[in-house]
Amino acid sequence: MRCICAASLLGPAVLSAQLTVSIIRGTATDPSGAAVANAVITIMNTDTGLKRETITNTAGDYELPDLPRGRYRLTAMAAGFKGFTANDIVLESTQVRRINVPFEIGSVGAEITVTAGAAVISTDSSKIQSAFERRTFEDAPLIGDGRNPGLLLSTLPHIQQSGSIYGVQFAGQPSSQIQQGIDGMTTDGAINQVSNIHDMEELVAVPVNNTAEYSRVGFYNMITKSGSNEFHGQAHYWLRNSALDARDFFQSRKPVAKSHTMHGELTGPIFRNRTFFYVAYSGQRWPGGSFYLRDVPTVKMRQGDFSQLLNQTRRVVVRDPLNGQPFPGNIIPADRINPVATKVMQNYLPAPNLGGPDDLARNYGYLWPWPEDLRVGNYYSFRIDHHVTANNRLYGRAITNWIDYALSRELPTLGWTRNRRNQHVVIEDTHVFSPVLVNTFRFGLYHVVVDDGKTVDGFTPQKGDQVVQELGIQGVNSQNLSAMGFPRMDIAGYPSLRNQPGGLVLDDKQWAFTDSLTWSKGSHVLKFGGEIKPFSRFEGLVPEGNYGYFVFNGSLSGYGYSDFLLGLPFSSRRLDPLTNRTRLDSEVGFYAMDTWKIDSRLTLDLGLRWERFGAATYEDGLIYNWDRETGNVIVPRGKLGQISPLYPTNTISVVEGDVKQRPSLSNWAPRLGAAWRPFGEKTVLRGSYGIFIETLGLFARAQSGGPYQLTETFINSVQNGVPLFSFPNPFPAGSGNVPSQSMSGYPLNTDNGRIHQFN
Repeated sequence: MRCICAASLLGPAVLSAQLTVSIIRGTATDPSGAAVANAVITIMNTDTGLKRETITNTAGDYELPDLPRGRYRLTAMAAGFKGFTANDIVLESTQVRRINVPFEIGSVGAEITVTAGAAVISTDSSKIQSAFERRTFEDAPLIGDGRNPGLLLSTLPHIQQSGSIYGVQFAGQPSSQIQQGIDGMTTDGAINQVSNIHDMEELVAVPVNNTAEYSRVGFYNMITKSGSNEFHGQAHYWLRNSALDARDFFQSRKPVAKSHTMHGELTGPIFRNRTFFYVAYSGQRWPGGSFYLRDVPTVKMRQGDFSQLLNQTRRVVVRDPLNGQPFPGNIIPADRINPVATKVMQNYLPAPNLGGPDDLARNYGYLWPWPEDLRVGNYYSFRIDHHVTANNRLYGRAITNWIDYALSRELPTLGWTRNRRNQHVVIEDTHVFSPVLVNTFRFGLYHVVVDDGKTVDGFTPQKGDQVVQELGIQGVNSQNLSAMGFPRMDIAGYPSLRNQPGGLVLDDKQWAFTDSLTWSKGSHVLKFGGEIKPFSRFEGLVPEGNYGYFVFNGSLSGYGYSDFLLGLPFSSRRLDPLTNRTRLDSEVGFYAMDTWKIDSRLTLDLGLRWERFGAATYEDGLIYNWDRETGNVIVPRGKLGQISPLYPTNTISVVEGDVKQRPSLSNWAPRLGAAWRPFGEKTVLRGSYGIFIETLGLFARAQSGGPYQLTETFINSVQNGVPLFSFPNPFPAGSGNVPSQSMSGYPLNTDNGRIHQFN
């Protein structure tokens, strides 16, 4: 696949070096405009006391790479010239900031002082980038509960919301081609659960023409707050209560809504000018619940009396499936009501509590005591910055979230729960080996655990194995798996009796190891770096079909609920699942860059990146492929014995062979850019072109199921007055029908697409 994208020639804001750190560069000149060599340039972070020093080269140029964002003061000294000081330099994350030094003749004791402030335009790089400072979004009107960066991003050029409030598109590219990051640790999955805007010092987005440090076309990164030499703290509380809302013009009454969001933080020094901390807590509370209306069978129907159906415009006659004759009076005798159906009505299918005795619609209402979304959310953030030496800076940051849900299904007896745990950890080390050689190493981990079916706020959902045992249903759960669930029963005209499948939905780990080396040599600034990112995802969900799936559609007695009372499903379905499996994937990338200052007005960015996207697989090796030329299903060598005995091998050939795809090793991606200042620092013309390797997506093409896991379906019928099957044993002897098989096949030699982008 290839696509070409074009963006505007000139865009806002500033351009990047590394994923979180920035560059200050400039040129020292004398009053005639000639270069001043060997001038001593010193930069100091006025919040933390961090100092760095370098000297200008023979062309008068200097470069200070890998600086954390913040406010700086720059001083310059050279023999025979007055000292130069630039105060209040505002350096944004991933910014390339030019601070030129115009020396004047005089003694060193004399000084020229200027106030730099924030950069108005980007003068030294070609990429289009925008940034939100903390003050910008703190002063903005609150959007929602303020935790979602997607809403802020969508106010920037080239960025639109897509799909949901958490989804964004950059310059027409889908979300799969966008990397999301916190403190430079990028992920290929949504990080909305840990991206608390209240923890962020800055939000940076690059929608067009990333340089070679970046893998994807689009990238956004949130820089967390850090400490300084001063103690600071803040707290805020946001209340949402529908009692304070006006009624919508078209609504007869206001919808009820309540929520509480709070945030508190403290930041400051542990040791002045050396060690700093940031700690924060955010919380969400959603009290109250939701009211639901459902259609349930009437009290008479629960007793087998369907006489009211004879009085409808469309009469329904309930027949005895054993002989085809109507039940007298449309009433099923009490001794014909199946014991399984009786237990279901007693424990899971409530009787009406609204309307008249013959009302069939909206005759049952209930208040679910918990909200429709999360019930409780707790979000913790902690960061330590430490200057190990004058030339070594280290920081570590951890974000941990604990979120609980207690959610309703179709009926109050079938609620379900979810526990979500998110952790995002970054450790970064920046070492200045010399004024011209700087290295930054970063380690990151994004860990997500989603577990369905645990106790939340005193509520524990039913376990499918216990329900099956209680009801006495036979022929299901052959592996004796215990998890939240229910033997699903679809009764025509009424809510499905079902529950959310339970178990460990996922235990997802995304690791990242990145390193970059910056070397200033004459008019060139060379950067070399790479990243190694292994991924794993454990999946322990017990799917719905494990406890059975039964359909009562009225085909046997004339009415769905009478089929149910008789214990005669039209169809029965069961699944012997593959569970407790681990997916594996990986990504590797390396790059080399040269920022070449041709002269005082023209800067070129030359870069080359190489990518290797791994071949997703399962740790147990139970994967498959399909050969479209032969029609064969291919499984790995040694795995033929593990295909399902139900698989129709008499019609579909299954053979052993090569299954796992071979990642492409030819993913070369050049990036070119230029910034030209024809009239000094007030005007800049920027342009760039880059090739980006299209990712297939995290864990893509790791095909599950296939010939290893099949659903078995049985269709009921009555012959000579005897049904083929009924409750409590809804599965006859022998094998059921296996649905037609749909297989996907991919070429073994992966060819990633190329995206060409220019501005």
